[in-house]
Amino acid sequence: MTVDVQPLDPASASERVLSDYFTMRAACVAADTPEDPPLTYETSIGRLRTPPLEDGLCRFWVGHVDGRLAGSLKLALPEGENTGIASIEINVHPELRCRGTGTELLRFAMREVRETGRGTVLGFPMKPGSAGLRWATNLGFEVTHSMVLQVLLTATTPAGLWEAPAAEGYRLVHWTGATPDHLVDSYALARQAIQDAPMGRLSYRETVWTPERVRETDRELVDAGTEQRVVAAVHEATDEVVGTHVIHNFPHRPEVGYVHDTSVLAAHRGHGLGLAVKASMMRRLAEERPDLERICTTTATTNSHMIAINHALGYQTARTLNWVETPTERLAANLTALL
Repeated sequence: MTVDVQPLDPASASERVLSDYFTMRAACVAADTPEDPPLTYETSIGRLRTPPLEDGLCRFWVGHVDGRLAGSLKLALPEGENTGIASIEINVHPELRCRGTGTELLRFAMREVRETGRGTVLGFPMKPGSAGLRWATNLGFEVTHSMVLQVLLTATTPAGLWEAPAAEGYRLVHWTGATPDHLVDSYALARQAIQDAPMGRLSYRETVWTPERVRETDRELVDAGTEQRVVAAVHEATDEVVGTHVIHNFPHRPEVGYVHDTSVLAAHRGHGLGLAVKASMMRRLAEERPDLERICTTTATTNSHMIAINHALGYQTARTLNWVETPTERLAANLTALL
């Protein structure tokens, strides 16, 4: 079977191509994550046109089989702490799987990856036991990190679960958009606490936060049309941020809020600040963003403390997801061996 792989420019692609792309992606979501709401055209194309900032430069391709759009390929080249990684997401229409389409797309991607000189290929998170994960492991990918996706449905969650005030000696501060000037230094330091989160053997590294990085991210989010909401726990005695909770809301999916991270400095843990900032965020969202239908967050499967906090706030575990990765040259050799 011949796969005709062509570049896809989300900004200039024809309506026919975008419609075919959406049809393929919607079929994938329905087959692979039936517990999720059906994918909409706006969400599908919006995600294509506005990938997460941490993805860095993104390139896209689509594969056609006998004139039909059979699959897609996304190559993300993150910067900063992750310049040694190439992240790949491949989707194939359920009706056209097990025919080599995904392998041909991956083989095409490897040409690009090797040109970038990146030594590790990171795969998109997949369900344990899924066909995609079996395919990836057969090609030499290894599971290096597992996490749970948890979802809070705002309409059916009792608001009483969000009554969790800050401990004595701390106050909670809210803002939307840019970080206040007088807090930016300590806010950057508090966000650094996310480095303590368990990441298994995953090669991907969390952002190293500095005041300059905070300001850069603030600007990039505005340029992308993404709303950023923050709740910060401030230590009264020092007037410094010691805990943070950040949620992003993308223009292509206005009904969903995505938790970016939640962190508390080690010296201030044990006071319930993680629960307090998350609960405060939900109270604020209920008042200011009643259109938000669900909040999504991911947590390492080994982080039982944060998983329990999320359950206490009304989050339900939707599924487990496994990250996979492999050295670039090993993958290239395994693909060559299949020829």
